[in-house]
Amino acid sequence: MSFPRLRAALVVFVLASAACTDFDLEKQKLCKQFPERCDAMDDTSGALNVTVGYSGFMRGCVTVTATDADNASNTRSLDVAIPGKAPGTVSAEVFRKKDWGRTLRVTAQLRELDCSGPAVGAAQEAAAQVPAEGTLDVAFTVRAVDEDGDGYFSSADAAGVVSGTDCNDRDSAVSPSALEVCNGKDDNCTLGESDATDKQVWYTDADADGYGSLRVESCVQPVGAVAVGGDCNDADGQVRPGRTEFRCDGKDDNCNGMNDEDFSVGYDCIDVQKCVGKTACAATPSQVVCTRLPGQDPVAWYVDVDGDGSKGQLAGVGCESPVDGGVAQSEDCDESSVYVRNGLAESCDRLDNNCSGGVDEGCVLPDWATDAGVLGAVDSLKSIALYDDGQKGWLAGPNKLAHLDGTNPGIKEFTDASCRKSWNAAWVAQDGRVFVVGEDGWLSTRRPVDGSEQCFTPQVATDKNNTDFNGVFGIDDPVSGPTVYAVASNGKIYRWSPPYNGANDLAEVTNVLANLRAIGGLKTVSSLVAVGVSGVDGKARAYRANSTGSTWTEESLNAPDTEFVRAVHVLNGQYAYAAGDKGRVFEWIGGAGWHALPQLPITNGATDAPQVMDVLAFSKNGIYAVTSANTIEFFNGSAWTTVHTAAQPLRSLDGPRPTRFAAAGDRSTVVNFTAPAPVAP
Repeated sequence: MSFPRLRAALVVFVLASAACTDFDLEKQKLCKQFPERCDAMDDTSGALNVTVGYSGFMRGCVTVTATDADNASNTRSLDVAIPGKAPGTVSAEVFRKKDWGRTLRVTAQLRELDCSGPAVGAAQEAAAQVPAEGTLDVAFTVRAVDEDGDGYFSSADAAGVVSGTDCNDRDSAVSPSALEVCNGKDDNCTLGESDATDKQVWYTDADADGYGSLRVESCVQPVGAVAVGGDCNDADGQVRPGRTEFRCDGKDDNCNGMNDEDFSVGYDCIDVQKCVGKTACAATPSQVVCTRLPGQDPVAWYVDVDGDGSKGQLAGVGCESPVDGGVAQSEDCDESSVYVRNGLAESCDRLDNNCSGGVDEGCVLPDWATDAGVLGAVDSLKSIALYDDGQKGWLAGPNKLAHLDGTNPGIKEFTDASCRKSWNAAWVAQDGRVFVVGEDGWLSTRRPVDGSEQCFTPQVATDKNNTDFNGVFGIDDPVSGPTVYAVASNGKIYRWSPPYNGANDLAEVTNVLANLRAIGGLKTVSSLVAVGVSGVDGKARAYRANSTGSTWTEESLNAPDTEFVRAVHVLNGQYAYAAGDKGRVFEWIGGAGWHALPQLPITNGATDAPQVMDVLAFSKNGIYAVTSANTIEFFNGSAWTTVHTAAQPLRSLDGPRPTRFAAAGDRSTVVNFTAPAPVAP
């Protein structure tokens, strides 16, 4: 029995001639035709006819192996390709070598795709004895499934079916030899899509800021991965590419390879104290500081605020002056007073004029001079106003207006009815013109000598509450004449402008809800301060004018209780003082507001501190007050002391300097303080 076509596909034999190769079909035919050429090696007298029946696939290969049962080293193999149709049978004749045993062990091993493909399934084995003549049939049967015809068998596990390597036998594009690409399936039946050649690049994003760090290749986006990499700190969600450098911390916040590039670290800089340095990161990461260079040591700088030409007010600390004109050495120990500075001659005035640390060294304070009953033993004086360096002045009170002249001793009282009103306050210009205000809306002005005994005395319109004037202050102008402001108990404030007799020269500028008792100021409208008691809560208040005097802003005196204030004195642009009941004096410091000074002491067995009737300041360490206890009190910056006790209550204080001032009060009493000339330094 012979199978010419199948034998051409698979024949296993042993040739006797050295020229014959193992399992060479053509050589086998030659051996049969010319046995003399092969009898040295092969026994061609008998053979095994090996047949392999197959079904379920059309492509593949069978490897037939013959092994000498007596000597396993005697073995030969031949690959036979499946002919390309199914089902079918392939066969091969197996000859033995002459030196082999007659019993052979024959195996048939199925391979996928072609003869170089992988072996699949278990090899089938049979033992047979080669006959002396003719052939002996040895049959094998294999079954595998290749539905898609790609040459690879299905890997599905089914009984009696050889399991191959095709993980999807319904798709010819899927096989172990296919190119793995990202298409949602395992093209080569190995590790899913992990070995795909077109995987995308992703980056793990541990801090969830949208930028990743560790490169990952995958067909689909892994959990926690993003498409953009370059995150140089994946543990900080604020650090990522493409943003500004937001922290000065010596680190790269935007992953551009530079640290703190937006903070000018290392650049030259000037700090807040005007010291030269280099820019460096601050403790707060989003900020920078100017780190001073060696030798840049800040010092204190001083300026002049009291106008005496000497600089002693601390303006700040720095390597340069924080303001124009500052000096690094203090020249003034008291910047509240023009009467105190380094090198000034010492005067007998209770002040440390020369900043030596002592008071009135080299001199003896003069006694107080009292003039009693200067305008009558029973008359009361409400106000005294001095001018011409304190050599001249005016006295005013109920139905009293008189002029004092120290250069020509004497008192000139003006008795015309126009000059005799119930005056409460007076203010005098440096040319001697006086302005007085009083009850029922009366105001008056005159010069010391103008050839007339009459005063120019207008009256403002009064209402049912009346307009009782309590205070007056003027802003002097040597050319056109002073402009004066008067305050009333009904809260009205009037302005009286030169020439004082026009229809619009006397005008109400505002009305505050308060009982106003006094007004003071310097040389500008914005320096004016009125004081009184609020009509809302009964507490002490100050009212400060704007640059035109049309608006007056209320200020709290920070009084500890409900004090009635009746006096005010503006020392300079930095200091002002207000005074009233219960021994209270309040100090205003520019930029810090009002606060209470120590309360005046209780004297003469009284149960409460005396009322302060008027206040006059030459320094923050030199404040005088006249009280209802008939005393003149002095504040040296820390405590009050009584420096004079009068026989009568004193109600007004005025004077141009600490060596010349005076007080006036009941029974036409005038008390003078006049010190000798300063001691040369």
